[in-house]
Amino acid sequence: MRQVSVVALALVFLFGVYTLLSGDTASYNLYGPGSTGAGDINGALTHGDHSKPWSPPGRPPPATPAVKETGRVVGLVFFGRRDHVKILDCYLQRNLKVNGGLLDEIIFSVNTKDNDDLAYLDNELLPNRPQYRKYALEKHKGWLGQWGCVTERDTIYIKIDDDVIFVEDNTIATMVNTLREKPDLFAVSANIVNNPALSWVHWHLGVFEPYWPEMTPPSQPLNASWRASELPSYKGPRDGPEGFNPDGSTPAPFKGHRWLPVREKPEIPAPTEENKKAFPDPPYPVTKVTYDAFGPSLRNWGAAAQLHYSFLQHVERGETWRYKFKIWDYQYDRVSINFFGIRGGDIIDVYPFPKGDDEGYLTVDRPRELRRHVVVAGEGLAVHFSFGPQYKAHDKKGLADTDLFSRYQAYADEMVCPFPKRSSNSSSASPQQQQQDANTH
Repeated sequence: MRQVSVVALALVFLFGVYTLLSGDTASYNLYGPGSTGAGDINGALTHGDHSKPWSPPGRPPPATPAVKETGRVVGLVFFGRRDHVKILDCYLQRNLKVNGGLLDEIIFSVNTKDNDDLAYLDNELLPNRPQYRKYALEKHKGWLGQWGCVTERDTIYIKIDDDVIFVEDNTIATMVNTLREKPDLFAVSANIVNNPALSWVHWHLGVFEPYWPEMTPPSQPLNASWRASELPSYKGPRDGPEGFNPDGSTPAPFKGHRWLPVREKPEIPAPTEENKKAFPDPPYPVTKVTYDAFGPSLRNWGAAAQLHYSFLQHVERGETWRYKFKIWDYQYDRVSINFFGIRGGDIIDVYPFPKGDDEGYLTVDRPRELRRHVVVAGEGLAVHFSFGPQYKAHDKKGLADTDLFSRYQAYADEMVCPFPKRSSNSSSASPQQQQQDANTH
């Protein structure tokens, strides 16, 4: 009987893994399926050759699902940093209904007193975007006050942090469909890259590639490319550069530094009495992540850097499908609300919230009271740049001192911002496809 029980439990576990992956994602491997190292990206693109229109290899972009027209969909941006919003704006425009997306309008809920940030919103964004409007905090301040603009019960609000720097075209449609098809759900999160507990999920999906920081400035000026294939290879010790601790306790080596791909798979040392309990792979920063809203995934700037470089590598290879799954139910655990869909009535019924921690209240306390779950729509992908502990680490000598922000800016400038309208030929045409069409006509 015990053997039968063990077999049954094993079958249930295997079925659960199959359901999560939907047969679409490779098993865990820091170097990718069948890969001998991150250098495989050079098989997809010729180093430095951009004479021909860029087209991502691999699978086609996900089709934007058909959405049942039931009520309005409104973007709610928690605004405070103009440099981040300059990237986000390009993705917001592609998601406006007038441009082929779903958002009827976008509200910028302002939580800053910085005159330059406010001038950018008032003088550059709002006059040129009829679907954008501003909400100034009234009675309540901080994050709590920013929800005060929610006034329509039957509208789905997509709350977006101002440092979201990548959004796939199908993401909002996937979230909206999930909420409309499952009215018992309390809220739906996008599948966020750099979201503490989800970083653990992504690690176990095998999407993180091997990278280590460059410890000394290069002798030649750096280009502004976002492409991982143009990075030189890491040539240092197997377990990382001398003096660099993968747990995030080491400051960045210099401002604007890069992380370099490990293109030659490190040899695994022969087992000895001393190392037999050691981790068999190099101790990359991402190996420190945990399934925890406040653990190393939130605080380790090195893990954040590695997961961002890994993501840009997968974007270049046309492999964002590797991050995806169907539904991940948080089961009343806390989830970061970087890109978060919720019905207006579920805010209005309890606003102002009984506690200032809006995230804790909307993902743990209120869902428990109502017995309604918060889930991740795994096929809707977006990227969140940083949390405070990552960005401000070592007096801003952590993630802030990488060149990652400029890489995401370069990607948006080349691949997204020139294409605010989705292709009229196909609702699922990606910015990459539209660029290729533009270059061939």
